[in-house]
Amino acid sequence: MALLPSDEVVTVVPAPSRGAQLVRLAVIVTLTGLVAVLALGFRRDPQDIRTGTVGQAAPAFDLERLDQPGRLRLADMAGKVVVVNFFASWCIPCKQEAPALVRAWERYRNSDVIFVGIVYQDSPDAAIAFHERMGQTWPIGFDDPGRTALRFGVFGIPETYFIGKNGVIEGRHIGAIDEATLIRAIDTLRDKQ
Repeated sequence: MALLPSDEVVTVVPAPSRGAQLVRLAVIVTLTGLVAVLALGFRRDPQDIRTGTVGQAAPAFDLERLDQPGRLRLADMAGKVVVVNFFASWCIPCKQEAPALVRAWERYRNSDVIFVGIVYQDSPDAAIAFHERMGQTWPIGFDDPGRTALRFGVFGIPETYFIGKNGVIEGRHIGAIDEATLIRAIDTLRDKQ
């Protein structure tokens, strides 16, 4: 008695070995974990990214000024609240935050608060044109090799750092900043010290 017709082809597939099953399981677990990590990472608010520089002394800088001849040195701002904004002319969020920065600068310019712009990965001519077009009148420095940004822990621009009168970085804001956030941070630092 024949179980199969004579013209039917039967393919026998051997069961995967125990080792192959474990490899397949490891690949599935790894890929699932990677997808979960990426999903959580992309959903994270970039303003919550931590840096090791907050709570530390601000890195000294000595940069060529672009708004006028001379040097821009953090040491010359000792005893003041310093708002350091890393920007570039090609940065769309930098354009979006410019009006808020200008309004806050006008509010504090005759006080113990100094605003500083540091050009990040841009040409001097483009940065100067952007600075003037946006109505910004605070000093700007040129960070040509990017060392200052690296020492501050810049993740991406725009980024704004708040340095207290004691020279310590007290806060950091990633992304376009609004006027209310600027005022709140500045007033907190002015009252603190």
